[in-house]
Amino acid sequence: MHVQFNKRTITPIANKYQDKKTGQDKVSLKATVLSPVQYTLKPTPGMMPPEQIQAVLLECAENYQEVEIEFVERQTSYGAEMQIYSIKPLMKKNP
Repeated sequence: MHVQFNKRTITPIANKYQDKKTGQDKVSLKATVLSPVQYTLKPTPGMMPPEQIQAVLLECAENYQEVEIEFVERQTSYGAEMQIYSIKPLMKKNP
């Protein structure tokens, strides 16, 4: 079986919040693609560990840096979601 992933360049957005039920600090990762569609980003086990994908997304969100992702898009009851299997930070463009 062969699975083909899509590739896209995005700029991740990280929103930190506290879970009201558990009191734990959580992070919501999102990206806006072809405004105004916003996708939830879900680091998924695959070519890289989810923890590593999330760490790269958080760092790039803080630095407003674009990344290239390999993902599968799906529709959930909460909206559009990108399941990310691989990520590569891109060099910042000089203004």
